[in-house]
Amino acid sequence: MDANFDADVARASAIYDQLGTWIDRYRGGIPAGFLASAILHESGGNFAAPGDPALGEAGYLQVAAYVPPLFGYPAEARLDPESNIAIGSLEYALEAILWSLAFPQVQLGTADSWKLARLAFAVGRAGSHQLASLAQLNGGLVDGDVFGSISRYVAANGAIPLGSQTAAKVAARVLDIDRQWAIGQAVAGGLSGPPTRIPDPPAGPYTLPPDVAPFFVDAIPVTILLVGGALLLWYLITRR
Repeated sequence: MDANFDADVARASAIYDQLGTWIDRYRGGIPAGFLASAILHESGGNFAAPGDPALGEAGYLQVAAYVPPLFGYPAEARLDPESNIAIGSLEYALEAILWSLAFPQVQLGTADSWKLARLAFAVGRAGSHQLASLAQLNGGLVDGDVFGSISRYVAANGAIPLGSQTAAKVAARVLDIDRQWAIGQAVAGGLSGPPTRIPDPPAGPYTLPPDVAPFFVDAIPVTILLVGGALLLWYLITRR
């Protein structure tokens, strides 16, 4: 990795130390470290960091004004710090599901699907899908490694301009996502999971868009996991 990698891991770790209670509560299937890394990239952990004024981006995850209404909230809900993380997490889950619906090579709940969700945020949903289509036409998309297919295509051929983003900026944003993932893994390694229903944040109960709601799974209570682990341990001990 580059010379600044360790410093960015330290910064993302500090963000996780500060916001880890909220990150763990609302991350759904996203690895906690990757969410902390996304916060580092978007706001540096500064809730007041300015975002794109045209989109009304705000908060830790730079949630745009149009996003809260997707989940039944007023746009102002993104201005509550805790709710900002919850709504941002829901946005990433939405994007991951839309990727799986658009490209059958995407395996929902994998690291690949969460990198693709991050890509949709970084360069726009339509633009990120356009890059996938280009990669598909030029070498194909590998099952379970769609982001890798896009990244390899961009590394070999460059990107394309998307809206106000130059081709060079798009390429840089694509190729940086693996770095963001690596930072997240260094902060808090953990397995990826499917989009998961999260608790209601201070903004109140949320609703899921009907086309993606069936893809969200219910969280398994911690007590069930602990009991299941204890039973498994008992079985392994007694079967000897």
